[in-house]
Amino acid sequence: MKILFVIASDRFLDMGYTVPKKLLEEHGIECVTASTVRGNCYGMQGEIAQADLTINDVDPAEYDGIIIDGGIGCQDELWRNEKLIDITNKIGTSGKVAAAICLAPVILGEAGLLAGKKTACFETPATVRVLTLDKAEVSHDNVVTDGRIVTAKTPFDAEEFARAILSVLL
Repeated sequence: MKILFVIASDRFLDMGYTVPKKLLEEHGIECVTASTVRGNCYGMQGEIAQADLTINDVDPAEYDGIIIDGGIGCQDELWRNEKLIDITNKIGTSGKVAAAICLAPVILGEAGLLAGKKTACFETPATVRVLTLDKAEVSHDNVVTDGRIVTAKTPFDAEEFARAILSVLL
């Protein structure tokens, strides 16, 4: 099994990336990281992660799911990344797992995956507005699983988020 993680190149959500990645790898799942750049990516709290490839190099058919990390960089770099939105749509509409934490559920919404579905997110005026326009039902729960879509609010929910993803995958 192979999962695509997507992070911003700068100011990604450290725990939203490291906690799920570690848990999935502990269960023998191959994790590949993509970003807007290849190489070093920098977390909001000092984590340095390696992007194995750029978003432009991703073939969605190679993956069993996608996990998009949040953080300020997600809003700045990823919300309007048309290639990422297309990849997310292809993975999600093919019945594979699509997951996002913090500010990243907006990308699931923009990819057309959240219409009529419940979602958790870090609630800001911008996230709530975009998700409402995308016809998502914003939940106040910390982690929400709706079918094969898993979303979470904050880095403090990373462990529960990771376990929810794992239960949907397995």
